Amino acid sequence: MPKEPSCCQAVLLMKSSFDVHGPAAKHQAARGCYMNEDVIIAWLLYRSTIWTALLAALAPAAIANFKRRPMMGWYLYGFACTLVAWPLITLATIHALLVRPRTASPEARQRQRRADALALLAQSSVRSYPSWIAELKRKSPEGVDRRRYVYEKIGPGEPIELVREPANERDDHTVAFCHRGIHLGYVPKRHWWVAPAIEDGRRLVAIVDKVKIGGILRRRAKFVHVRIAVLDAR
Repeated sequence: MPKEPSCCQAVLLMKSSFDVHGPAAKHQAARGCYMNEDVIIAWLLYRSTIWTALLAALAPAAIANFKRRPMMGWYLYGFACTLVAWPLITLATIHALLVRPRTASPEARQRQRRADALALLAQSSVRSYPSWIAELKRKSPEGVDRRRYVYEKIGPGEPIELVREPANERDDHTVAFCHRGIHLGYVPKRHWWVAPAIEDGRRLVAIVDKVKIGGILRRRAKFVHVRIAVLDAR
């Protein structure tokens, strides 16, 4: 690959194009800085090669970004291939196409799901009402320590189920909070409207808003704030 002309040579070239017979031209020729047409063409070709490599490297980088791969590494890969010989950009592009998409870990998917749920609550078009999990301190019917389970499994943004329980003498509007089949507690009695809404077929979603943690030797959830969102408008 031809060597790139220096800044001195480029400036002298521009001046010499206007006055090739003057004293300055003779002085340049004496110093060996005079640039002929061959050097000009080589300089322009070198610049075009750089720009071609910079633009062509975007192809593998864009494919890598689509597959959730780091863009910079693939961009440099394509750039280097194009500098060696521009047809080699096809090698980097095909390589990027053959790479498998990077799948998110279960923890990353969980964080994304919780973030999406909190974003849903933040929308002005969604009506949501504050609540909490009643009887959290008691063990579940299966004998699960609810406070310990919430501490280990549930965080802000976690969706939990609203399960309508059969009416009994104690409460005609009993609705339970459940998570993956674990009974966490009940909707407070003052929020009696939840049971009729479920029976009427309303779309209700319960999302954990905040979890208060307590304990020193054995960490547990002390209180769980929940927001009940109504997704259908009536």
